[in-house]
Amino acid sequence: MKPTLSKDMLFSYFSGRATSLQKTLIEEWLGEAGSSELYYEWLEEWERSQPHFLPDTDRAWKKNKERINGSATEEIPAKIVKTPAGTFRAWLYHHAVWKTALCLIVTGIIFYGFRDFILYRQYSTAYGELRTVTLEDNSLVVLNANSELRVPRLGFGLRHREVFLKGEAEFVVSKTADSKKFTVHTPDRSRITVLGTEFVVYTRARGTRIVLNKGKVKLTSPDVSQSSVTLSPGDRASISAGKIKLEKLTAEQLDAQSTWKEHRFVFDRTPLPEVGIRLNEIFGVQITIADSLLSGKELTGSYKAQTLDEFLEVLSDMLDIRIARKNNEVLLFSK
Repeated sequence: MKPTLSKDMLFSYFSGRATSLQKTLIEEWLGEAGSSELYYEWLEEWERSQPHFLPDTDRAWKKNKERINGSATEEIPAKIVKTPAGTFRAWLYHHAVWKTALCLIVTGIIFYGFRDFILYRQYSTAYGELRTVTLEDNSLVVLNANSELRVPRLGFGLRHREVFLKGEAEFVVSKTADSKKFTVHTPDRSRITVLGTEFVVYTRARGTRIVLNKGKVKLTSPDVSQSSVTLSPGDRASISAGKIKLEKLTAEQLDAQSTWKEHRFVFDRTPLPEVGIRLNEIFGVQITIADSLLSGKELTGSYKAQTLDEFLEVLSDMLDIRIARKNNEVLLFSK
């Protein structure tokens, strides 16, 4: 094609000496069909014509030694070389490499930030909320308030069945034809492994507890001295102080472990501070016992309450105390 601009004008543009009018003409010219090919051809020619300084390190070192020894006789001339013809193509190549690397880094950051969302299905409950989840293998999970269950999006049920629990939940695990194990992981790295059974897992800041209703489960933890503990129906295992404590519950105690599914609270001579911790776990409020005399009070009984206000009303009547509430803080006073 016959150019509408002179080569000199483009060379001035490449050198950064073009005027505003010349820049406008060049931008308009680049919009014409076929101008891009000539543009890059002249750009490569301009690059080859521009001298660059290339230091001669061997001669520099030799001259420096002569200067130290006092025998230097001449200055080191600068060596002028011309840019190889492939410089522009090399620039394009390196630009593409850096762009690809940047894309990979950004992709990695995004994946890391959304890793849990990408890898797991997440089921959670708010304070005071219950939720029932049916897994792909038809196992049922009932989440208590302020709890979270993560289930792998890929691979669940293929070779094994693994879930991750934070909070409290009841599991009714279905058996599979090939007897695949079902494992519950907790934040303290404990593992509860079963085939088909019913059990309740509590795993919060106060520790981890497992209560077995039916079947058989194996509990392991890297933080305890025992390698593993096997539970039978009616057993409750608690992890604390580097040991697994195993105890047998009565039928009444066993029933009380999952009454939260009915929004029911069961206490048996439970100190008031521990009641406050339970309310914090379920409703997310801070319980402050303003009167030290109340710390020795205990609560016994079964109380149904779907909301915090319902429970506080029961608490006030049962212990004959005065309650003040401000935002997420509840103060308990003697009357």
